[in-house]
Amino acid sequence: MARTSAFRSFSRLMTAALLAERQGCSTDDAVGALQELTQAQTSARMSRRQFLLGAGATGATLAIGTITGFPLRMADAKPLPSSLSVGIVGAGLAGLACADTLKTRGIPATVYEAAVRAGGRCWSLRGFFPGQVAERGGELIDTLHKTILSYAKRFRLSLEDDHNQPGKIFYHFSGQRYSKSAIVAEFRDFVSVMRHDLNRLSPEVTASSYTPDDVTLDRTNLLAYLEGRNGVGVPAGPLAKAAIIAAYEAEYGLAAHEQSCLTFLLFIHADRRSQFTPFGLFGDERYHVVDGNDRIVEGLTRELPGQLTYDSRLVRVRKLSDGRIELTFRSSNRTVVHTHDVVVLTIPFTTLREVELDASLAIPSHQLTAIQELGYGTNAKMMIGFPSRPWRALGGNGTSYSDLTNHQTTWETNPTLGSETRGILTDFSSGARGAGLNPNAVQTEAQRFLTDLNKIFPGTLEAATRVNGQYLAHLEHWPSNPFMKGSYSCYRPGQFTTMAGLEGIPAGNLFFAGEHTNSFYEWQGFMEGAALSGIAAAKSILTTAKIR
Repeated sequence: MARTSAFRSFSRLMTAALLAERQGCSTDDAVGALQELTQAQTSARMSRRQFLLGAGATGATLAIGTITGFPLRMADAKPLPSSLSVGIVGAGLAGLACADTLKTRGIPATVYEAAVRAGGRCWSLRGFFPGQVAERGGELIDTLHKTILSYAKRFRLSLEDDHNQPGKIFYHFSGQRYSKSAIVAEFRDFVSVMRHDLNRLSPEVTASSYTPDDVTLDRTNLLAYLEGRNGVGVPAGPLAKAAIIAAYEAEYGLAAHEQSCLTFLLFIHADRRSQFTPFGLFGDERYHVVDGNDRIVEGLTRELPGQLTYDSRLVRVRKLSDGRIELTFRSSNRTVVHTHDVVVLTIPFTTLREVELDASLAIPSHQLTAIQELGYGTNAKMMIGFPSRPWRALGGNGTSYSDLTNHQTTWETNPTLGSETRGILTDFSSGARGAGLNPNAVQTEAQRFLTDLNKIFPGTLEAATRVNGQYLAHLEHWPSNPFMKGSYSCYRPGQFTTMAGLEGIPAGNLFFAGEHTNSFYEWQGFMEGAALSGIAAAKSILTTAKIR
């Protein structure tokens, strides 16, 4: 269920610690047993999902057209004749999925996009790294991401399998490298503390279902929890604390003191998104479209000819006396007004909070609060090219964690197209570092990062590719992107019990979609969550159309 391969690997460390504590076995035995369990679960998962290799699929690349068991589209459903006018704001995966679903039922929605391209945070980088493709935004696809996989199958896209890349993960804290077993051993000592709080925590904490204990824990930030503000009053060991902070800041995007500790505890408690993995702690996040994930976006936009309008920034939404919704846009320095029977807002709350939402919409106060205050990560991605893959010569697979000033976590991107003469390493930053990176000073940021990376993978500073004396580096800074202003949603302290589950509730004929409206217990923050939210909004609209 991780957004990154690095966090997927860290999840396994937590699982090993829980296994060791539960079974009373040694740390090394737990790590070994977990590896066997993971391999067995991988086979079972492949069987359940009917991931079958066709005759033309070889090596690490899987021809998605040979996968069975996923619905291609709703084309078999009987079209629903309707004159219903639907406007969708935002042409990311949520907006496109919504429009695509509606079209299959005879409703050609109009999609408005502030940028000059579709896709939102699903945006690939081609032509920059010779022979390879990097992802500016969403990168990994889980076996359980049925919707995204169905799109890949529908558009006949090939996937690469990142599950079994050779090499180890490097953990570097307090100036030295630590083994997996060392981290698991210290994390294991903290399990009894966590278990005390897990036993009093509801399995699914939301704004409409919580207990006093849930509220207390929700209001506790992750850093404070690790430092001893927990039910037992015992802090985590320094190594476990450093590793958890590095992992969770990267995964959820905000600094540890800005996250509710429930992002940590609920991940351990019950992950309904990864129910077939050992103890429900992690998914496999193993796939990536070889030629770039935004090939899915291209496929969806091809299916919606004439339905997308670009360069349209939403500035006002209000309801008219006849019940229709009026949308006001700024486009090329002019104001444009459109009116629809139904509207779906799929843009992030970070940008929606800048839109005038008229009182005539009757949006509930608690939902307005969520729009104004929901937390968003400050993740940024800096991809750097190499003329080889020097981390492999050191026994690594490119994945690393640290508490260094200019390094947090890394992984190798697009490994299928990597070789002995080329490779891409992604620097995934978050918290204060992610927010503070300067997209106008990429060379400076690359130099700082590589200097710290060299402490983890010696030789990488000198090995990095230079073109005319400049590092081959690209920085995608989502916190400063004017259409996003953040990476993805992340609950701040107190927001599980005040906002979770409220983000996607419609206000009459005004619907909401986007990754932030999908449940934390499903795929919030993922491409899958975005697509699912758009489809859910479309289905609700179709139900309304039938009533009409």
